[in-house]
Amino acid sequence: MPDRHQQEKEQFRRLFGQRGFDRFEERFQILESFLKLEGHVSLAQIADQVRQDGLRVGNEFLQQCMDQLCRFGFASQVLFDRDETILYEHRHLGVHHDHMVCTQCGAIIEFNDDALEDLQEKLAAEYGFFMLQHKMEIYGLCGQCMAQRDDLIPLSRARIGERVEIVNVAAGRKMQMRFASMGLRTGIFVEIISNAIGGQIVIASDCNRLILCAGMAVKIWVRPEKRSEGASNDVTGAAFLPFSNESLPIFRMASGKQGSIAKVNGGHFSRRRLGKMGFHPGVVVRVINNSASSDSIEVMVRGHRCSLSEKDASKIFVENITP
Repeated sequence: MPDRHQQEKEQFRRLFGQRGFDRFEERFQILESFLKLEGHVSLAQIADQVRQDGLRVGNEFLQQCMDQLCRFGFASQVLFDRDETILYEHRHLGVHHDHMVCTQCGAIIEFNDDALEDLQEKLAAEYGFFMLQHKMEIYGLCGQCMAQRDDLIPLSRARIGERVEIVNVAAGRKMQMRFASMGLRTGIFVEIISNAIGGQIVIASDCNRLILCAGMAVKIWVRPEKRSEGASNDVTGAAFLPFSNESLPIFRMASGKQGSIAKVNGGHFSRRRLGKMGFHPGVVVRVINNSASSDSIEVMVRGHRCSLSEKDASKIFVENITP
């Protein structure tokens, strides 16, 4: 890898030098900082590395440089379905990989399979299609998130594309009758079409699409389809359910706990600012560090770590809190 990085630097000096770009050395230092970062990184992470390396440049110039690195083939932009953040990765000539994306923690796994590549070329040829480029993105749950997952979860925590079995409806008689009229009963499987749309969840039961509000979705307890056959089917009621439905401000959650955002309080501008950071009703948020000695709380939301002041944290209320 170091040899490959050195080759990238030499080609950068040749190509950018030939074109006579201004502020050449600053652009070269940005390339060096970018090459130090592995994986998929945001512009903000690149800016942090650039500052650590002692270079002071504005965000506009940094964005311009990254656009040029992408245009000349030193970097690639990637945008995954889990959020709207543009990420950058190294683009080494002659090296191709695809991605697996965890929709729970945001982990991105790179993989390459020669048999899969050959199959794609074969399929393209069978359809008379000449393939110029391609990408594959597989969305699901990484091994670590699956290992931490409870056997039973509320429907609101199921992931898009997942098939789950309804095993319990923790609701009163009227609500249970309402669910039954919609065809939602224990023992059936439903597919998650979309989640966290204004706190609503869209599911498919047989050939019917149904829309449930967040309050209804948390009352339906499900088991993901792909589970060990030895899992217990003894589900008798809410007393055995694995987490609390109490809504708490996020600053009262201990480190390591996670839950779904129930509401975001505050004025219009405050809610709008927090919304731009990813804090919306229905979105899963995990507390990374909540120390009594600190006046801020570090959380993971939509795959990104961010720090909240105590004032902001008091406006975000979370429910369905789990370890």
